[in-house]
Amino acid sequence: MAAVVDKIRENRGLDTLKVTVGVDGTLYKLHPHFAKVMHETVRDLAPKCDVSFLESEDGSGKGAALITAVACRIREAGQR
Repeated sequence: MAAVVDKIRENRGLDTLKVTVGVDGTLYKLHPHFAKVMHETVRDLAPKCDVSFLESEDGSGKGAALITAVACRIREAGQR
């Protein structure tokens, strides 16, 4: 995560990057220390990036639905 956000910052030519990342998963939600450790680790590894995490409910299901919708639109546009 740290490498990705830092690369985004570099590619955009920014001194600092502020970004929100959606997180879904039982480990992040239920482990008593995981979220804190993850946030601290990303901050240490990418100090020029201000990363905040936002919990997402059923992120994988919503992601799959979004990908399917985009694929259908692309297919329909190609058939015209």
